Amino acid sequence: MPDEKHPSHRRRRNLRRTLVAAAVLAVVGAAVPLVAQATLTPKPRTLTVAADGSARYRTVQAAVDAAHPGDRIRIAKGTYHEVVKVPAGKSDLTVTGATGHPEDVVISYGNSARTAGPGGGPLGTEASATATFAATGLTVENLTVENTFDRAAALAHGQSGTQAVALAAEGDRQVFRNDRILGHQDTLLTWSPSATAQTRQYFVDDYVRGDVDIVFGNATAVLDHAVIEAEDDGAPAGGVNGALTAANTEASHKYGLLITDSTVRSTAKAGTYFLGRPWHPTASSRAQVVVRTTELPAAVRASTPWSDMDGYAWRSARLDSYANTGPGAATGADSPQLSQAQAAEFTARAYLAGSDGWNPVGQAPSGGSGSESGSGSPAPVPVPVPAGMATGDTRHVTEPVLPATTCADVPAHLSMPGRTADPAAETTPPDTARIQQALDGCARSGSGTVAVRLHASDTTHNAFLSGPLTVHQGEVLVLDSGVTLFGSRKPADYQLSGKPACGTLASSSGGCRPLISVAGANAGIEAVRAADGSQGRIDGRGDQSMLGTGTSWWQLATDAQKAGSNQNNPRLIQADNSDNFTLYHVDLLNSANFHVVYNGGNGFTAWGVRIKTPATARNTDGIDPAGATNVTITDSFIMDGDDGIAIKAGSRPSSNITVAGNHFYGTHGISIGSETTSGVTNVLFRDNTLTGTDALGNASGSSTGLRIKSSPANGGKVSDVGYLNTCLDAVRAPLVLDTHYSGGSGSNAPWFTGITVDGVTATHSPSGAKSTLAGLDDAHPLELTLRRVNLDITAATSAHARITVAGSNLTPSGPGVTVIRGSSTGTAPTCAFPAFPAP
Repeated sequence: MPDEKHPSHRRRRNLRRTLVAAAVLAVVGAAVPLVAQATLTPKPRTLTVAADGSARYRTVQAAVDAAHPGDRIRIAKGTYHEVVKVPAGKSDLTVTGATGHPEDVVISYGNSARTAGPGGGPLGTEASATATFAATGLTVENLTVENTFDRAAALAHGQSGTQAVALAAEGDRQVFRNDRILGHQDTLLTWSPSATAQTRQYFVDDYVRGDVDIVFGNATAVLDHAVIEAEDDGAPAGGVNGALTAANTEASHKYGLLITDSTVRSTAKAGTYFLGRPWHPTASSRAQVVVRTTELPAAVRASTPWSDMDGYAWRSARLDSYANTGPGAATGADSPQLSQAQAAEFTARAYLAGSDGWNPVGQAPSGGSGSESGSGSPAPVPVPVPAGMATGDTRHVTEPVLPATTCADVPAHLSMPGRTADPAAETTPPDTARIQQALDGCARSGSGTVAVRLHASDTTHNAFLSGPLTVHQGEVLVLDSGVTLFGSRKPADYQLSGKPACGTLASSSGGCRPLISVAGANAGIEAVRAADGSQGRIDGRGDQSMLGTGTSWWQLATDAQKAGSNQNNPRLIQADNSDNFTLYHVDLLNSANFHVVYNGGNGFTAWGVRIKTPATARNTDGIDPAGATNVTITDSFIMDGDDGIAIKAGSRPSSNITVAGNHFYGTHGISIGSETTSGVTNVLFRDNTLTGTDALGNASGSSTGLRIKSSPANGGKVSDVGYLNTCLDAVRAPLVLDTHYSGGSGSNAPWFTGITVDGVTATHSPSGAKSTLAGLDDAHPLELTLRRVNLDITAATSAHARITVAGSNLTPSGPGVTVIRGSSTGTAPTCAFPAFPAP
């Protein structure tokens, strides 16, 4: 930013890359036999990297050092704390994350421009980069590269030199695909070692995050189908957080920086970001930037999107827009627009063609492999998340681990092979006080965690019977494999004071405490997974009769439906305002009501959770994040009698949620709603399967696939939601986007916008299967993209919608429906449906 309050944003005019020849090795007069007109081309190799030592190399740099031109470097899941430099001599390398998910493979470091270098002086901006790629013909895929320098803390201490590059691209014909590039000031440097040289870089399906001069440099660079996240640094509306770009293109070059068909996202206040400012370090530089067909948020200054920089006027540069959309897009005297004819000259292909006709646009991921002694074939690479689609959880989520420290061990005293105890134990659950005493004694006040471990005493005594429990800050309730924690069947144990009687029907619900309540940050409920796949269990016994009655919790829910009343049943687990909460490798069985509710926190990971309750058990949702942000639900198997997932936003918004790699059985679908009053945004569902019957053969009473449901009774805006590669089997309602759910009425208009379904296959749909694609009215239309959709039954009810269709056999029609035809590469996913894990 150019204002005096932010001097750290100024650039040195003499910043140029200096190349020093360190050494030259010559071989003279060697007696080497030559073969006329024959060239030996070494076969490309695959060099593998794993931080745990399971691959050939432990560090990325070690593999780079060993690589020959044309080799492939395949990096296993993990975080690599190192600075990586790929020199110019390592041409045509492919560097790829092994899992296909960039959040899994992270190269991380925290240098800044003021960090001391080897000679004692500051590194400077360019050398602060976590990863520098200087080689020609390089491809970088499926990686996260981040600079973790804490700029905010440095500014708070009055420090300058807060430039901190995450990735420096410094070679020609480079492709960066499905990568995450994370930083603050100067996140992505697109650079040419020689300012006048032809240096082209193509960033496709990438996610770039920062605040000041997020993308900067003098190279010819294209960001295509990218997501650019402009962070909120706290500037008030109309103030200045930063700029998206700071190009310093040579005046002799027609093309500098292009952002095309992309999405800019920000939670910053309105008008606090510029599209760019012209960096002018030398007299021969004249920035060239085009931002076209890109969605711009309100945080971008719509009418005045460009800013001067260090006394150099933006009007002296070449800064233009074309056909952008969103609240940050506008035309006017201070927002120059290309004409349609001019726009035809400023496309990704035109920028990248150069003198040799290079055209990486539309090319598939590299995929292939070379060979390395002792290395196996690479695993298939999942389809990257297309740019413009939701990105989900902003955290870098890795598989949890059990706490290293055990604060308390609680041995089992019961044996319950039939899932019931003797009458005395059922009347007064004997383990409530023992477990709670351990939990109370192990609560923590800091960020560390300890375990309270429930373990078997011997091969038969492996059960606990308890009433409601509370898990506190900094502690994880850990169940050994083979151990089951059973919930009390006595309604009075769960009773909340002043509420309807637990275990009865009433005009309202909410009379029961959960079996396990979680209060405080850094807590968890986890279990040990044995070699045979079994893991610790929590059983709510919703199928069994409540003490003193002949009615089960589930029957009570059914009776409530018949009577038009409400059942008062306890949830299994509820975490309220618990940041960084974890569920890991735990079985959750037979809940009397919802299995898991995560309410109002920031940071929730559910990994390897198995929920097993019949499809016939009413109101037994699987996992419900509500008013939550930064949530990941993955590698889980979920079977229940209601929504498998239900993301809600009643009194607080929900955002940044990823639901990936899960399998659902007999549920009502993976859902958003029905409470959306406070807004739901940036939700990514990917690589999930859903079957309409449970593992016991019960058909779901409302078998649904992908669902967003709300109504004017509790509606709000649902935006930026993506469904990528979903498989449906025997589902009666494959796609449901319903703004009239349950006929609710009121003044809270539901509006579903920016919804993308990319890759869905439905098989064995029952007769009469039908989808619903309905906006509320013409003022609140459904805005939907259907891409790579293949349904075996394509019947649908549609209304008030703008739908883009590309490679889809579902073509909606109806009142107020506009269909836009698009093109799409690829096909709908090929599906397999795993069985629910035994036992």
